[in-house]
Amino acid sequence: MMIRRIAFLSCAFAAAAGAQDAKKPPPVEFNGDLGFVSVTGNTSVSTFSLNEKFIRRIEKWEFKQDFGSVYGKTDGVESSNLLRAGVRADYTLAEHWALYGLTAYDRNKFAGIRSRFAEGLGVVAKLIADDVNQLNVEAGYQLTQQRNLIGPDDNFSALRVASSWKHVFTKTSYFSEAVEYLPNLENHDDYRINSETAVVAPLSTHIGMKFAYVVRFANDPPLNAAGTAQLRKTDKIFSAGIQVTY
Repeated sequence: MMIRRIAFLSCAFAAAAGAQDAKKPPPVEFNGDLGFVSVTGNTSVSTFSLNEKFIRRIEKWEFKQDFGSVYGKTDGVESSNLLRAGVRADYTLAEHWALYGLTAYDRNKFAGIRSRFAEGLGVVAKLIADDVNQLNVEAGYQLTQQRNLIGPDDNFSALRVASSWKHVFTKTSYFSEAVEYLPNLENHDDYRINSETAVVAPLSTHIGMKFAYVVRFANDPPLNAAGTAQLRKTDKIFSAGIQVTY
């Protein structure tokens, strides 16, 4: 019995020591990635992608600003035009719990969205938070103001359920997976699912090569340009580019 108690206390002490060894995140973080593809000859295709994220931490607060854009042309005609931006603040309540507030904007001409604003509040459960793995689960409520290119505009309330996992290999090398579910509380046929899978491989201390696969699903998409049918439900974006991290 004594040996078991000693073994148990040793394991508990080791776990506590390991938890103390987890590095405190830096007060400022920035990363940005840029990708460009150009094809000429029998076809002419050009695609440009830009993503940027800035984080500032002050005691129990974490402020995050992010921006992303995908723009493309095929045979000289615009074929992709996606823009998104967001601002978010998290306040730590306890070691594994936080509250968040966010405002987000996105525009996607080829998905029928002229503009969409969202404002939300929610709670974050930090299930794993160490130097190697960060696993969060979030739940909240938000208001959405959506302006469509064709058809009526829509203002509605929605739930937000999300999960994110990041596995760190080195400072500039990691794997991440994020999923977000947004059901409209006023129209049960209208819900959206967004996901991003990303891998970053290091090229130097602050520079890496990023590969990302984004899926944007809308179960009740807006009407097409002719107003005769709904647009496709799913947009898929694969991108590869250089990421700079500080």
